[in-house]
Amino acid sequence: MSDSNVIVLIIAIVGAIVIGVGVFFLLRFLRGTIKVHLTVKSFNPGDEIKGKFDLHVKKPIHGKRLLVSLIGTQHVRSTRKNESRTRSDEVFRQETVLETDEDYRAGFMQTYDFKIPIPEAGKIGEIDNPLAKTLVAFGKMANRGRIKMSWKVEARLEAKGIDLVGSKKVNVNNFL
Repeated sequence: MSDSNVIVLIIAIVGAIVIGVGVFFLLRFLRGTIKVHLTVKSFNPGDEIKGKFDLHVKKPIHGKRLLVSLIGTQHVRSTRKNESRTRSDEVFRQETVLETDEDYRAGFMQTYDFKIPIPEAGKIGEIDNPLAKTLVAFGKMANRGRIKMSWKVEARLEAKGIDLVGSKKVNVNNFL
């Protein structure tokens, strides 16, 4: 296979992926939308996030669950042999189910209020073993500046086929 054929093949594969992603988001948009609204976007551990979201269904949907979640993702950056890598792991998810097994008609619009408590700092993955606690504390000190947390509030209508999802990033101060 010549170099020009390989380049054409790579471009075709990348193009197909881009088109597939575009079609997915178009189909999601045609089913409906969820828009999350928060008056405050910065919180402290132990606070409560209060907000609302608008659900607009454009086509009839049978919803399995309508829920709102607080999701915390830990990003750990490491360097090895002058190569930097970042690993991301979801370390927290708290879901509040608002409705189950509902049929939403085309044109349905409603605003839902929600409250989600933020965990206290240090409550995630709490360890009972004193030696393990010491090792975790040392690891955090050694990795200061290389471990970051990102948080988001996500509203989701789980349905057959493509779910409707809306989210907003939030900041939880001094969590680590």
